[in-house]
Amino acid sequence: MNKLVSVIIPTYKRPETLKRAVDSVLNQTYENIEVIVADDNGIGTEFGLATEAVMKEYASDPRVKYVQHEVNINGSAARNTGFRASSGDYIMLLDDDDEFTPVKVKAQVEKLESLDESWGVCYTSFIRVFGDKDKFLSR
Repeated sequence: MNKLVSVIIPTYKRPETLKRAVDSVLNQTYENIEVIVADDNGIGTEFGLATEAVMKEYASDPRVKYVQHEVNINGSAARNTGFRASSGDYIMLLDDDDEFTPVKVKAQVEKLESLDESWGVCYTSFIRVFGDKDKFLSR
């Protein structure tokens, strides 16, 4: 099981949560991962510059690709930009204010690899956290 997984993170006006999202992907138990951050803030804008500053931390990491839209064109377009920049066998999407649990990618790849070719999508449950202590687990 060594298929490349591309995780696309579209981002807009949330540089303060982006690092947590990116790190949650880079810290997966499944190692063959690339992260594509599709910046939809617009080059030179306040949030664009703040996002660039966050992404400079990953400039030397070959697993991370950073692509910028010249102007804001919307989240769907950012996802498509990320998809075009991806090279993975599998694609995952992650919002810039969310994070993956450490075994998410491995669990989903293992599941898809155990199924026949008629399967193309799988999902996992999620935990929604409200404040410091209120959690909701979806199954």
